[in-house]
Amino acid sequence: MRYLYTVAVALLLVGAQSGFATTHIITNSGFTFSPDDITINVGDTVTWNIGGAHNVVEVSQATWNSNGNTPLSGGFSHGFGGGTTVFSTAGTHWYVCSPHASSGMKGKITVVQTTISTNALAQSSYCKGANLTVGFTATGSFGGGNTFTAQLSDENGSFASPTSIGSVNGTSSGDISATIPLNAADGTAYRIRVVSSSPVITGTDNGSDLTIASTPSATITPAGPTSFCEGSDVQLDANTGAGLTYTWKRNGVNIPGATNPSYTASEGGSYTVEVSNGTCSKTSSAVVVTVFDGDPSSLTWTAGVDTDWSTVGNWDSPCAVPAAGDTVMIPSGTTPPQNIPNIELRRFVLDNASGLTLTNDLEITSQLVLTNGKITLGSSNLTIGQFASISGAGSSTYIVTNGTGELRMAGIGSGGKTGNILFPVGSDQNEYTPIMFANSGTADQFGVRVADDVLDGGTSGNPVSTDVVDKTWFISEIIPGSSNATITFMWNLAEELAGFDRTMCFVAHHDGTDWLSLQNPGAASGSPVVQRTVSGVTSFSPFAIGDEQSGLPVEYRTFSANVDDDRVVLLWETESETNNAGFEVQRTSQNVEDWQALGFVPANASAQYRYDDAPPAAGGYMYRLRQVDTDGSYEFSPIVSVQMDAAASVLEIESAYPNPVQAAQAGNVTLTFSAPEAAHTEIALYNLLGERMAVVYDGIARQGRNTVVTNLADVPPGTYMYRLNQAGSVVYRQVVLLP
Repeated sequence: MRYLYTVAVALLLVGAQSGFATTHIITNSGFTFSPDDITINVGDTVTWNIGGAHNVVEVSQATWNSNGNTPLSGGFSHGFGGGTTVFSTAGTHWYVCSPHASSGMKGKITVVQTTISTNALAQSSYCKGANLTVGFTATGSFGGGNTFTAQLSDENGSFASPTSIGSVNGTSSGDISATIPLNAADGTAYRIRVVSSSPVITGTDNGSDLTIASTPSATITPAGPTSFCEGSDVQLDANTGAGLTYTWKRNGVNIPGATNPSYTASEGGSYTVEVSNGTCSKTSSAVVVTVFDGDPSSLTWTAGVDTDWSTVGNWDSPCAVPAAGDTVMIPSGTTPPQNIPNIELRRFVLDNASGLTLTNDLEITSQLVLTNGKITLGSSNLTIGQFASISGAGSSTYIVTNGTGELRMAGIGSGGKTGNILFPVGSDQNEYTPIMFANSGTADQFGVRVADDVLDGGTSGNPVSTDVVDKTWFISEIIPGSSNATITFMWNLAEELAGFDRTMCFVAHHDGTDWLSLQNPGAASGSPVVQRTVSGVTSFSPFAIGDEQSGLPVEYRTFSANVDDDRVVLLWETESETNNAGFEVQRTSQNVEDWQALGFVPANASAQYRYDDAPPAAGGYMYRLRQVDTDGSYEFSPIVSVQMDAAASVLEIESAYPNPVQAAQAGNVTLTFSAPEAAHTEIALYNLLGERMAVVYDGIARQGRNTVVTNLADVPPGTYMYRLNQAGSVVYRQVVLLP
C-alpha cells in the first residue's frame, strides 16, 4: 500500500517549560520524522504529533540500523498519531514507524544529564566592591539563549534570597566576571553558585565559606603647607582606627619603614597611603608636596609681593632671588622689576612690553634674549660677555642708551667673535639706530651708545642743525691701538636733518679736536632704514653721518702716530686732493707755540703717506701736518700725540691677554714684557706645584717692550705662572686657563 502525506508542522525545540523540564515536539513530513535526531536533558518530555498512518516504536540499535521494526522489550511505543514520553534517565533511544521502517522512517533521541558545578575561588576572603572571576563547569545541553548567572548567598550561606553578582551568555563551561556588592553585610560564611536559564539549572556552590569585609577609608590630611623651601617639611596624617595598618608611598613606591599613621615629608613628590584592616585595603588620593630649590639656577619674575628685584616672593621660587650665574626671565603680564642690583647672569630673557630699566651694571655670560620690550640703560652698563650673544633684537626690542651707559660686548676680533656683530641700540623708546661692528684686529671689548644731536665739538658745543643725521654714536674700546674695525651705521629717514644728501654722505669721526671724514662722500643704501659702512677704523670716539655741506671736514681720512722701538711712525691718508703740493711734518714737545718743521712729504697719487721720526729723548710729543697747495696756501691737520718711553730699567711682565683665558683662545695668549737690555730671554709656564709645563719663548729679546704670542692649547685648565728669565733676573705673572 502506498501512503502519500503532506504534513508541514513547525518544530518547537524549546516549548513549554515545567520546573526544570522542557517539552520537545516531533512531527513528520512524509516518511521522515522531524527532527529525526535530538539531544534532550534528563527529565525532558518528547511529544510526537504525527499523521494517523504512523506510529512510534522503540527498537534496538541493531534493528534501527537495519531498518527493522522489532520492538525493544520494555521500550516506549505510541499508536498511530503519536504520544508523549518523559525521559528520566540518561541514554540513547532508537525508534521507528513500524509500517514504514523499511522506508527509513526512524529517529534517535539522546538523553543527557545537565549539571553545573561552581569551581573553587582563587581566594577565601574579599572586600566589598572587589572584582572576582567565578569559574564553572557545565555538562549537558543548554539552549542558544541561555544565561549563566553567579549568585551570592547571604552571610550565613543561605541562597533563600540570592544576589546576582555577574552573568555571561553561553552554552558551555566558562568564567563569569563578578563584583562583590558594596552593601553586602560583613560575614564569614558566604557561598557562591552558578545557575542557568535554559534549562533552569541550579549549580553546586564553590564548596567553601567565604569572608566578605568592609574596605577601610584612606585619607591624608596635611598638617601644614605642602609647598615649602628646601630644608623644611610637612607632616602628613592618615585616618586612624582600630586594627588598621599603613604603608606610605612616594611616587607609587613604598617608603622604607614608613608604616605609622603619620609621615613627615621633606622631599617633593606625590604621596599616598595604603590603609589595611587585615582583609581589605584602600589607597588614598595623592597629596602633592612641592619642595622649592633653596638656590635655583633659573628664576621667573612674578611680582608676587612688590616690584623690588631683591624681594623674596617676587619670583617663581618663594625661596630665592637671582644670584650670579642664574637664568632669569621677565614674562609678559607682570610689572617689571625695579632696583636691579649689579649682577652677572648666565641667561636673561625679556618678554615684557613694558621693558626694563637698569639701576646698576648688568653682565650676561651666555645669552640675552629680547622677545618683547626694551632695556633702558640710563647711567648703567650692559655687558655681553666674551662667550655670550644677543638674540631677538629688532626695531621694537633693543637697548635704549638714554644716558652715559653703554651696551658692551667682549671678545670681538681675532681669536674671539668674528664677522658682523649687531649692537642693537637706540637713543630713546622710538628711535632704533643700531650699528654692525666687525673687528679684524686683536679681540677686545667694545662699548656703544647713541645719543640725539651732532655737536660741533664732538662731545660738547652747539648742535649741528642741517646736513647731518641727527645722531651721534659713541664707541669705546678697552685696549686702544690694536683694532681694525668695519662699522655699519643705521638710521631712519626721519632722523635726517634739513639739507642732508644721502647720495653724497660719509662717516665722520671726532678726534677730540675736529670732525674728520673717514671716507669719500658716497651714497647710503636702504629705505626707510638707511645705512653707511666704513672700514679701517682704528681709533674710537664720537661718530656721525654728514654730507658735503655739513661742515664736517673731508680732507683727511686718517692721521695717526705710533711708536715703533725708538721711532715714531706717522701715517695718514687723504680723501681727496686738489692742487696739493705736499705736507710739511711738524713736531713739538712742549706746546703748540713751539712747532718745529721736520721734513716735507710730496703729494702722490695713492693719497697714502708715511713719515718716520726719531725724537731726541723720551717724553711726550705732538705732531701735525701743514698741507701746502701749489699756490702756496696751506692749512693744518688735526694734532696727534705719542709718548716715547725711556728704555726699560727693570725686567717686567706687563700683561697677559686674555686672562682668564677660555680653552678656545688658549692658542693665542699675548704676553707683553719689558727688558732692560737686548739679551737671551726664556719664558716658561709652571703650575702651582712648581712643575715646568712648557717653554713658550726662548730667544733674544730686544731692549724695551716686547710682545710674544704664546700657545697654551695643550695645557689643561688651571692656574699657572709665567716665569720670565733674562740674565739671571726672574719675574712671574699668573694666568688662569678656564675649561
